[in-house]
Amino acid sequence: MRNANKGFTRQLAASAALIALLPGAALAQNGQAASGTTSTTLPADQAPEATDDSKAIIVTGTLIRGIAPVGSSVIGVSEKKILESGASSSGELLSKLPQVGYFGTVPFGPSGIVGSNGSNPIARPNLRNLPAAQTSGGAQTLVLIDGHRVVGAGTQQVGIDPDIIAPGALQRVEALTDGGSAVYGSDALGGVINFITRKRFDGVEVNGRVGLGRDITSVDGYVTVGKDWDTGGFYVSYNYAHHDDIFGSDRNFIQRIDFNTGIPVGRFCNAPNITAGGANFVVSGAGLAAAASPNVCDQSDNTTVYPRSTTHNVFARFNQDLNDWLSFDATVLWAQRDTQMNGGTLGSDNYRSAVTSSVTLVPIGVVPGRGQVASAQYRPVPGDLTGVLPELVRFNYESVFGARSNTQNTALDTFEVAPSFTVKLGGDWQLRALASYGNSKVSYENRVLNSGIQTSLLASGALNPFNIAASTPAALASVVGFDRGFGRNELFNARAIFDGPLAHLPAGDLRIAVGAEFLKDNFQRQSSTSALVLTPVTTYSQDVKSLFGEVTLPIFGEDNGFAGIRELTVSASGRYDKYNDFGSTFNPKLGVNWKPASWLTIKGSWGKSFNAPSPVDQLGTQTATATNPAPASAFLTPPPPGVTFLPAEQGIFLGSGAVANLQPQKAQSWSVGATIQPPMLSGLTLSASYYTINLEGTLGRPVGVDLTPYWTQFPNLYLVRPTGVALTSFLADIPSANRNFVVCNPTATVQALISSTAANCPTASPVGAIIDTLVRNLGKTKLTGIDFSANFSHPTSFGSVDASIGGNLRITQDSQVSPLAPVVHELDTNNPKLRMQTTLGADIGSFRAQATWNHTSGYDRAGGAVAANFNQGHISPFNTFDAYFKYDVNGSGVLKDLSFTLNIQNVFDQDPPLFKFNDSTGPGFDPSLAFTLGRYFQLGIRKKF
Repeated sequence: MRNANKGFTRQLAASAALIALLPGAALAQNGQAASGTTSTTLPADQAPEATDDSKAIIVTGTLIRGIAPVGSSVIGVSEKKILESGASSSGELLSKLPQVGYFGTVPFGPSGIVGSNGSNPIARPNLRNLPAAQTSGGAQTLVLIDGHRVVGAGTQQVGIDPDIIAPGALQRVEALTDGGSAVYGSDALGGVINFITRKRFDGVEVNGRVGLGRDITSVDGYVTVGKDWDTGGFYVSYNYAHHDDIFGSDRNFIQRIDFNTGIPVGRFCNAPNITAGGANFVVSGAGLAAAASPNVCDQSDNTTVYPRSTTHNVFARFNQDLNDWLSFDATVLWAQRDTQMNGGTLGSDNYRSAVTSSVTLVPIGVVPGRGQVASAQYRPVPGDLTGVLPELVRFNYESVFGARSNTQNTALDTFEVAPSFTVKLGGDWQLRALASYGNSKVSYENRVLNSGIQTSLLASGALNPFNIAASTPAALASVVGFDRGFGRNELFNARAIFDGPLAHLPAGDLRIAVGAEFLKDNFQRQSSTSALVLTPVTTYSQDVKSLFGEVTLPIFGEDNGFAGIRELTVSASGRYDKYNDFGSTFNPKLGVNWKPASWLTIKGSWGKSFNAPSPVDQLGTQTATATNPAPASAFLTPPPPGVTFLPAEQGIFLGSGAVANLQPQKAQSWSVGATIQPPMLSGLTLSASYYTINLEGTLGRPVGVDLTPYWTQFPNLYLVRPTGVALTSFLADIPSANRNFVVCNPTATVQALISSTAANCPTASPVGAIIDTLVRNLGKTKLTGIDFSANFSHPTSFGSVDASIGGNLRITQDSQVSPLAPVVHELDTNNPKLRMQTTLGADIGSFRAQATWNHTSGYDRAGGAVAANFNQGHISPFNTFDAYFKYDVNGSGVLKDLSFTLNIQNVFDQDPPLFKFNDSTGPGFDPSLAFTLGRYFQLGIRKKF
């Protein structure tokens, strides 16, 4: 889908030119610090190294060097923990954190984003598992690399893909679980994830692994080459990863069946199904025969549930101290990933197939009703005395194109260059500046059916629904096409931060940081119409100008503290962001650290954060449509309470886009927590933090399959029998080109009339109702919960033993889908409350052994054990166990710095808990909460030269 080598060469040239031309640089994240494992503090064994430049280290969540963010929790994953996790990508690594929404799972098949390509490979992290995380174009968790923003990618949404980072370049990962907009701006509602890369590397390191599981193999590895000198260094890391795909037929827990009977629910099968007069029929020779039951097929068998993927990553870094007061640092990132999926059989009723294959036939000479076709292919229905009974024929194209013909291919390319300068100004004052440029492209190509051509070919008789293989070759060739599209994003970011001590106080330095930032985001998108014709390219550009600052005030410390107040530090930060589209926003944050005793630290924070409407969201105003799909009585079912539509009254549907003047999603949050290091038990650290998040204005589309709740939840978004004036007002923001009707009496104060064209207004029809389902700021949610952790390490005569536990307990999640809707206590049903990971390990000389337990709690189903849920009222907990072994050879010569590793994921081959979907679309388990590859072995070798 592209010439990768040629594109990469051009991008390297562009990066060299940009480094030479851009004098700015920003936010230096020193890559020599190592973070904690799962803690609100940085444990001693994972703390920043005590080097001469320790004061240059910046921890995620603060602008000030040399300190951790006051009042906030930072969860860290060190380089050692990254290796022990067995993760082959950065995205998979995040699934090991209980605070991330997809903890304990691997990305399951298609994107969860409505309207996106089914093989969209981006899994957007979601700290705190915030609701409505997939309804907006932007993410609710901010992802950074070395403390600065990275270009996002996508089509219907834009997100930072964690997998663009070469694992060989990673030093550590940090996650701030409080809102971070006061420091970083938009998207930090749930928190911030910061991937911190190595600052320097000397030598050659090679790491490779092969993976083997049931019906899947993988290979991944990296090579890092670098040179370190007294005043600087350079390294480049290349990573390759590939894994096979898994189909539904490869896992017995994946099934689309009627859970009462065990019979597959698929009806668009290789052997056609015919329904007439409420009875089932099958093809019998040249006619039809009555059937006691229809032909059935499980369409999940031929669907990819884990896509085939091939990834290439390159990360390079160069830094140099130009003199005693000026240093330069630059990074270059390039990533390419190809993902291959399969939506099953063309024409099937698979939930990932774009177009199903069916036709309702009546014989020649009978006037067809709506959606019917008069055809010479009509076969008389046995027992039909009139011979004119309409017959619905459902089929697929397996016999001519194969069972796995709905191919879906996606390509993701990302490039970024980020040069930076650090200027030492004297007196421990410093200026850090960055200018980064990044671009990304997601392009997709899905083999699908052309619905319009299929309809016309069925009407003409060129396609034979009773025996698709008997259709004309020309018809078969023309009915298949490709749904293509792309999303291209371009991000330019310039940032400067000035920080240092403002005054010397008895408890320490009063330190401040101030800065400014400019961000420009250009987005382009193109997709196919239902006729598989590419639409014009749509574009949107968003500019952001920002000012921000932070102050840290130590009130009591080591020199002036006393019993009960060994340490007391407060901080305040704030950020003003001005957008070129919706306006401006200001977000403050306050924090406090109180240490009543040397072994106890109490932290608290309060702040506001926001998620700005992204360019993808803003493009929704261009794609918003107003259509007259059918009479009101045909598609507005059930109708609004107390309303009966007349046969002539038409319905109008507003959808496929967003309203104008979208506003940011906003959150106000606070947290309080404590860290205990009991003096009587050395090596033990206990931490817990209670948080509350009030989220308002979440973006969403106010409609579902069932209109019943719509009428009560969104009474302000529909009108029954609107006047011409009211209808015109409803349509004010819909481009005229996006309407399939005209309003014939726009200034009338009586019932509105519409027609297909102005010329047909003399025969206009009255409007029965209009419903508005455009994306807008709607919902609000209040969440409370506890993050907790315990870490213990103890030396022994043979080495050491260690244990850790970390998790997230959700206490409440109360939501309203609109301000007029009732409050729903979402944690009562359909949501696990506890996600937890426990690890036990031992170092015995050169040997390391570790076991990990991953736990997601069970939950009750909405409605309980009722027939609609197949009498299933509770979903069982999901528990998996992983094992890790490492042996360092510790030899000389070729055996020096050589180690072998073995990861075993899901040791006991535990399947996800059964979930009996009541809408016949589910795969037999809840993929948003539990999915596993099964027992999976990864054997690795690591060597440094």
